[in-house]
Amino acid sequence: MGKEVNRKKADRISDLPDSILTHILSFLSTNEAVRTSILSTRWRYLFALLPNLHFDLEDVLRRKNFNIHRGVKYLDLNIYLDKFITLPDVLFTCRTLVSLKVDKDFVLDVPRGVVHLPNLNTLHLESVKFLNDDSIKNLLSGCSNLEDMILKQCYMENISKFNISHQLLKRLTIDYLYDGYHSYFKYLDSIKARYSIEYLQSLVKADIYLFKTNYTLQGGATTLFRGICNVPSLILWVTSLELLLSCKPLPVFATFFKLKIPCYDLFREYSYIRGGKGLETLLSSLPALEKLEFSQEVLCFLPENVPSCLLYKLKAIKITNFTDEKHCIGKAKYFLKNGGALQKLTILTAPDVSVEKQLKISNVLSASPRESKQLCILIV
Repeated sequence: MGKEVNRKKADRISDLPDSILTHILSFLSTNEAVRTSILSTRWRYLFALLPNLHFDLEDVLRRKNFNIHRGVKYLDLNIYLDKFITLPDVLFTCRTLVSLKVDKDFVLDVPRGVVHLPNLNTLHLESVKFLNDDSIKNLLSGCSNLEDMILKQCYMENISKFNISHQLLKRLTIDYLYDGYHSYFKYLDSIKARYSIEYLQSLVKADIYLFKTNYTLQGGATTLFRGICNVPSLILWVTSLELLLSCKPLPVFATFFKLKIPCYDLFREYSYIRGGKGLETLLSSLPALEKLEFSQEVLCFLPENVPSCLLYKLKAIKITNFTDEKHCIGKAKYFLKNGGALQKLTILTAPDVSVEKQLKISNVLSASPRESKQLCILIV
């Protein structure tokens, strides 16, 4: 009896609450944390309460002895190998999996009808190699509840047609560049394959950054833009504008209410605009547009036929990189004269515009005719 009492006094750590013990285990490697399960019945299952488990799966995968059928919900595979390795089939039949991230040196080879991931909500594929055109199609066919999908830095050499079709998908990122932006549908790449974006009715926002290369496929941009023409909000980078305006026929974005055309490197990006067409051409395809933000260079000409969105729908306009030059002021006057529903016009002046010049712009625009009686002009 005395020895038992002394043993309990010596093992005070085991008497601590689970929350404290798991916090202690979190400082150990996963292998070391699992080894504590042999200490006593008190420690047998504590490691399973850890919020994050980190495994060295390289040897396991090479032996094809990979098993996640233990109620796994969140799985992040990040393994550096000497060569690409095919993902194990068991990975595609885990009913409990909610989030899957696969990063580095894997080949996505998914036979048709094999995938059954009914609870998968988030799929993140980074630096993964697609075996063929059906790689993504077969994978998505078994992900009935997928809402968030990210494809980043993936290898597209074997792809000629890239089809994405999913009715519940809300956030889609196709990112071939490293940056810090995040949005619902984001595409940063050249058109290297014939992308087909279909049945994405749940998308609420798109962010498109396309650029031309020698490998740009004719018609690739058209299918991409047609696939997102029903989203209500669009971020369209300047480099994408020429490709969109080259689509024949130009898609009609009937449900767009918000359009933003940012530019992080103005002089480089505007070198892509050719053919004398700019924002004015696109406005005719945006009948429901209510909010518009753009750099003043994007508007190449003032349309003779006023777009219907400006006459009846546009409520807020923000023009950036504005100067006191005549052509800039003329563009602002055009919106004032024709904006029947316009409530706010915001002018963000270029960095070299002085306070005196800002005051000059304000005086000119304040004295200009305006269609809307409820309009507020803000110049900063």
